[in-house]
Amino acid sequence: MVIINADLATRPSAAPISTGGQFATVFGRELIGQLPDFVHRPYLVVTMGDLWPRFEHLFDSNLAGVHLVTTLDAAELEAAVESLPSFGSVVGLGGGQAMDVAKFFAWRRGTPLFQAPTAMTTNAPFAHRAALRSKGTAVAVGWAVPEAVYVDFDVIQAAPPLLNRSGIGDVLCYHTAAFDWKLARDAGREDRRWPYDERRVREARGQLDAVLAGLDDIREVSDRGIRTLMLAHRWGGADFHDAGWNTRHMDGVDHCFLYGLEHHTGRQFIHGQAVGLGTYLGAVLQQNEPEMVLSALHRAGVDIRPETMGIGWDDAATTMRRLAWYVRHADLEYTIADARPVTDAIVEHIRERVYATFGESAADAPTGAEAQGLRARGGGYI
Repeated sequence: MVIINADLATRPSAAPISTGGQFATVFGRELIGQLPDFVHRPYLVVTMGDLWPRFEHLFDSNLAGVHLVTTLDAAELEAAVESLPSFGSVVGLGGGQAMDVAKFFAWRRGTPLFQAPTAMTTNAPFAHRAALRSKGTAVAVGWAVPEAVYVDFDVIQAAPPLLNRSGIGDVLCYHTAAFDWKLARDAGREDRRWPYDERRVREARGQLDAVLAGLDDIREVSDRGIRTLMLAHRWGGADFHDAGWNTRHMDGVDHCFLYGLEHHTGRQFIHGQAVGLGTYLGAVLQQNEPEMVLSALHRAGVDIRPETMGIGWDDAATTMRRLAWYVRHADLEYTIADARPVTDAIVEHIRERVYATFGESAADAPTGAEAQGLRARGGGYI
């Protein structure tokens, strides 16, 4: 959906400026309202329908238009490019979906990009390529380096807390990813483009350790917690490119489970929450400190019971049992899912430990604004 300010004259777009590997990042307050004072004019805002009413008053007459994200389908977004007004820059405002579509439009039109995330769910604000979908499959498209990423403490803290906390899932998975990469090497199944690299594993572990040390701050979504998690996201987003488009030190069986769950249910999930369950599954299969993983998720307040994702245990269990089939069906990288079957005994063990940790009854699952945020698939914060 596009809202166009037709009163503005068209003008040629400016060339974007590269800011290097780890994107320039600004932490502060009342940052969104300052964007119209310095972004290239006229500007396009890419956001979500449920967020725009909250921020609309902060933008001025130099607004060329607003694109409200309703899809991540690459073909549909390519068609949408043709209907966009002329603009001098793109402002991405929202969660991962808004960040990715903003990147795509900035890349296709060759304009500067400014990113303003509204939650800490993923590292999307800090990644060069847009994570879109093509024929039901995740694809990484394009190239965009923002002039800066503006992290407004008050804006982040206004998002549903569990959405922010779930962002640890996109860092906690470094734990299982490192194991999977080494496993692939030892099995002679590593991709020739990305041979096992101990230095990258060590750097990823440093980011993970920083997040583990800051779990209490992240749970509280304090200024310190926001800075800790967002800086870890910044490293992860940039290192995807710096490692030659390699994610083996950052994701593995954990993300395989997420993609399998999407395939089985036909739904999208809050990234870090579903990856969190996949990371615990992976750690159990790997016999790789599963209780550390579960404890970290619980301490940070990331509830990984399927009910908090809007599905039942049977959906999660079926995805686990079918994981070996799915990873070959989707032609994913070699992980523990290829090496160790998910037996009924493993599924039952995971069920017992998850419900023992977070509560047996779905009645005590998050309610109110937190539950709404968790279940609002496609909402602006996601």
